[in-house]
Amino acid sequence: MVVLGSALARGLLPAVTAVALAAACSSGPARRTLGGSLPLPAAGDDAGAMLIGDAGPVIQSCLTGPDGGVCACVDEPLALDPPTLYFVLDRSGSMADNGGTAATASKWDTIRSVIGHLVTSLGQRARFGAAVFPDTKPGEPCAPGGAVWPLFNVAPLQGDGTLGAPGPRDRSLISTLAGIDASGGTPTAATLGALLPRLQAWGGQTYVVFATDGGPNCDANATCAAADCTINIESALGCTPTGPVNCCGAAGPGGPDACLDAQPSIAAVAAFASAGIPVYVLGVPGSEPYAVLLDQLAVAGATARGSEPQYYAVSTFDEAALSSAMSKIAAKVTGSCTLTLDATPPAPDEVNVFLNGNALPQSGADGWTLTGPIVTVLGSSCQAILDGDVVDVRVVAGCPTVTH
Repeated sequence: MVVLGSALARGLLPAVTAVALAAACSSGPARRTLGGSLPLPAAGDDAGAMLIGDAGPVIQSCLTGPDGGVCACVDEPLALDPPTLYFVLDRSGSMADNGGTAATASKWDTIRSVIGHLVTSLGQRARFGAAVFPDTKPGEPCAPGGAVWPLFNVAPLQGDGTLGAPGPRDRSLISTLAGIDASGGTPTAATLGALLPRLQAWGGQTYVVFATDGGPNCDANATCAAADCTINIESALGCTPTGPVNCCGAAGPGGPDACLDAQPSIAAVAAFASAGIPVYVLGVPGSEPYAVLLDQLAVAGATARGSEPQYYAVSTFDEAALSSAMSKIAAKVTGSCTLTLDATPPAPDEVNVFLNGNALPQSGADGWTLTGPIVTVLGSSCQAILDGDVVDVRVVAGCPTVTH
């Protein structure tokens, strides 16, 4: 059986790998379902590695089927003009927190891992770019952030992952983020203000994924009362929101840079939405004291969920939770129940649709149809894709269609 793509770990995004136009397997009809998960492949790993859910053999490449059949497969992209997912990531010092558990990855490590799986799973279905804040220059904890990949005013680049493995562009983004540490403050408004002209100039449909673990600050001209000082809000350094000391005052340890920079940040996000660039707000652990503000940012960014919280909230250090939230966001951008292939499969009765690695029977209200090069997923199966509950969608050719 020909299988394109691999089931990646822990709640990845709705990745649709296009049909493999292939010769039929030499073995008979396959009835196994694919399951399990693999970590992001290292540079030397086989691109098509996959686990079989019934403890069968590991498929080392798409040229070898689970029953020993051999198929000549070709990975073909979907016929579409991909949108841009642009990540704007808080790398402030608090992102180095791992919740006090040595075995738990830090928030910064986790978000980098999730993005690595994300871009690999989406492959050519999206363009990508990334910025971090504050800037990576040492000794400037409040310097506005900026683009880290791609650099030099290069427009976002289309992903090039195939068969569940990252391509050269994907690896470049992954390695760039791997070389950046968590440090500094949270200059949100200044960073967004600097990024907007760049993203506008590139054109095309762009969506910003803004991820943070705290309240915006770093406005040297700000003044605030104790209740609007981020050090007080977070009860850090012995400060409290109702305490007698304003830790952002002249005698406090934070100074104006620690004042909550709420309204300028809301205005900066609203400017993106006004320019036709929606901003999805993702709050990771540590952001809970700023839930009201993050709700306001989601509304300003034209991406409110419609229920509380309006933003995408992650309250645990579990990577699966962050991956799930990313899946929900990605579904809004790339999720589709109508999959237009680059070419019509030559044998319509040798096509299968896989959701999260499991073959979806063709018949029934929740099955799928094939009309020329267009695959349409139906009913609750479609809804699962749109909700982000399905993390991997693949159209596979070369084995008899599973009908029931």
